[in-house]
Amino acid sequence: MFKSLALAILIVCTAATASAQMGMDLTLNRSMYMQYEPIYACVTLRNDTGRPLVFGKNPKLQGFLLFEVTDQRGNVVPKRPGAELSVTGLILSPGQIKRMIVPINRYYQLDRIGVYRVHAYVSHSQLPYEYKTKDLKFNVEPGVTVWKRSVGLPNLQPEQPVSEVAKARTYSLRSIIEGSTKAYYLVIDDDKMIYSVIRVGKAVGYEKFTAETDMLSRLHLLMPISPKVFHYLAFSPDGKKFADEYRKTSGTIPMLMRDPDTGIVTLLGGETARAGVDFADPNAGLVRVADLESADDAQATGNPVAAPQPAKDTGLVDLGQNL
Repeated sequence: MFKSLALAILIVCTAATASAQMGMDLTLNRSMYMQYEPIYACVTLRNDTGRPLVFGKNPKLQGFLLFEVTDQRGNVVPKRPGAELSVTGLILSPGQIKRMIVPINRYYQLDRIGVYRVHAYVSHSQLPYEYKTKDLKFNVEPGVTVWKRSVGLPNLQPEQPVSEVAKARTYSLRSIIEGSTKAYYLVIDDDKMIYSVIRVGKAVGYEKFTAETDMLSRLHLLMPISPKVFHYLAFSPDGKKFADEYRKTSGTIPMLMRDPDTGIVTLLGGETARAGVDFADPNAGLVRVADLESADDAQATGNPVAAPQPAKDTGLVDLGQNL
């Protein structure tokens, strides 16, 4: 009996020692996502092996960082064809902690609406075991459409026949609920493509946003961020942002005015609001998506509905308070 007990204690202690050789943690920037929105995971690795860990191509140095994602029925979510997550070249010195930001929807097919669970695990030829993080749950939602407008694309190429039917594109503002917060997203699409999914603001009390399109089928938004401060944004039909500024009420209230004869949309009223003075700096703690992606990824523009790829955004992304 004592021999069996001693053996059991030895096994437990050995397992504890082995599991302590690599520390891992996984966090997500949010738990609720709009469909096709990038989903960022932060993986933290801590090397407690007492020696360097090099992730290389040599079989003696091979290591992998992988995710397992399951849907609400417990089925494993497949990888996207040809999408492989590589950590070759990663070096962890003894005791070193490194964090890696991974857009997991680029590697796994997370386009369907539903509830998912995800965990990460790491393996290496010099480690006795695979090490796994805790499971995290997140939702992918279609959102509730609160505003929508379809526009035709302008003919900006003189050689294009005038008789050709104008291509249509749809702007829609959708909302999802995150705890006590209602977040607004801009979705730009047509019958074949999702061009952009952009988080544009949050609901502020009873304040209302304003949306208007101009003669070039560009979208102009005036989103309240407080009762007296507004965020002005403007986007092309391809989802490229060409205007971004803040206005505050000062004698007059900021507003969008559309000329009925020319179709020109103008931002009127108020005065420039200063980040950190008139309102909390919205970019504090954010990083640029372009810093997280390769040059090829940052140049991507959209994804077909039939086989959707995650929408790309080269602006700022909220990686969450825990990151």
